[in-house]
Formats: sequence, structure tokens, C-alpha cells
Amino acid sequence: MSSYAITGASKGIGLEFARQLAANPANTVLAIVRNPESRDISSFVSAHPNVHAIKGDVTDPKSILEAASAAAAITGGTLDVLIHNSNAVDMATMALNPTQLPFDAEAIQSTFNLPFSTGIYGGIWTTNAFLPLIENGTQKKIVHISTGMTDVDFIKKTGVSYAVPYSVAKAGMNVVVAKYAAELAPKGIKVVGLSPGWVDTWEGEKPAEAVQANEFMLKQFQVAEPGLKGQIQPEESVGKCLQVIDRLDFESSGFLISHNGDRTSWF
Repeated sequence: MSSYAITGASKGIGLEFARQLAANPANTVLAIVRNPESRDISSFVSAHPNVHAIKGDVTDPKSILEAASAAAAITGGTLDVLIHNSNAVDMATMALNPTQLPFDAEAIQSTFNLPFSTGIYGGIWTTNAFLPLIENGTQKKIVHISTGMTDVDFIKKTGVSYAVPYSVAKAGMNVVVAKYAAELAPKGIKVVGLSPGWVDTWEGEKPAEAVQANEFMLKQFQVAEPGLKGQIQPEESVGKCLQVIDRLDFESSGFLISHNGDRTSWF
């Protein structure tokens, strides 16, 4: 029997993690969400007796501490795997190149603060809040969902110059992961950054602008991966991610790993 806690589990990749893990009735799945009473989450929990929805906002230290306390009450104070999946993207500035970022202190801080709050600050608070449970667990694994967009070789090869705040925040997360791995290794705890690939998490019909953006990115990404056909679905991404998590050891702890299990193939 294994226990898993997933932040940002209300939709997209986070919800798919919860779905696939819940398929094994021996697993205890803790879905950390801002609103456990939402229709989608409540119906999902009702259909899976081994899933528990816990209120928690990773950008609020008090809230995530309370979530960890609630998790401990369910599991008896232990946790095998923590998956910090929470993410925030400012779509209004996602397409901006570095030279297009505003000459305005408040505006640029606001642009960067959104991904920093979930990825870096939220990642630190979530890890520290759940760490006592991980220390008592069997697998002792902490996973931060990151991205291959932080790979400087990939950026240089493809010319991907946009998504600056998102990529910088994830790069900072990768450094935090390495620092945690170094500190926690003596306690037998493995920490990793995990890129899920280029995943289609759009809900509903894509607007024309999103379709055009995807076509533009595809051409750039194909410079690095000529055989790339497009995005993968959450089911495929999470299935591969769980295989990586299952195999996670001290050799890969501290690094950014792709859903393919290596450090270079991001698609």
C-alpha cells in the first residue's frame, strides 16, 4: 500500500495523476485542491473510496500547513510520494520575449510573481509542510513538476525566446530541487524535477489563437525533435511520469528528468 499527495489535483495533469493512482485500490490518494467542494472533485472522490480531497492553497503557507495536517490525520502521519504539480501561467504575457517585458516595477513583479508563487515559494512551503510525513513514509519521494523549457541547450537550439516568467520560475524550481536533494539525501529522501512533456491540457475547444500558437511552437520544437507530431494527452504523460517516479533512485535525485526517463528528450 502506497500513499500519494498531489497538489493542483483539480484539473489537467494533477487530476490525471489522481485518476491513475486511484485505479489501484491499494493506494491512498490525497488530492490537494483549493476547493474540495467543486462538482468535478466531489464527484471524483465519491466514485473512488481511496481518494481524499483536501483543501490546500500552495501560495498560502498557513493553508498548505493545514493541508499537511489533514493528510497526516488520514494516513497516520506518513506519506510515500509528494507530487507538487501546482502551476500558474499568465497567458496575457506568455508570448512576450525578454525585450518586450515592461519597464515598470509593479508590472514586471506581477508578471513574475504568479509562477514564482506556485513553483518556487509554493514548492518550498509544500515540501516543508509535508516533509515530516515523507520522513515517516516508505518510498520517501518528492516530485516537482517542471519543464524542459528550462534546458538552455533546448532554448538555444530551437530559438524559443518566449514564456520567460514561466521558464525562469521552473528553472528556479529545478535549483531548489537540487538543494533539497543534497540536504535530504542523508535521510533517504529522493527529490526530483519531472518534465511531463508537451501536454494538451486545454479544456474544451481551442480558440483559433491557441491553435496558431501550437502550430508555431511545433515548428520550433521540431528543430530539436524532427519526428514530433504534436502534443500528447495527459493520460500518456502521466502514465510515463509514474513509471519514472516508480524507478526514482538516488542516482537521478536532484536532477530534472523527462517523462521518458532521461535528461534530454522533452517530448
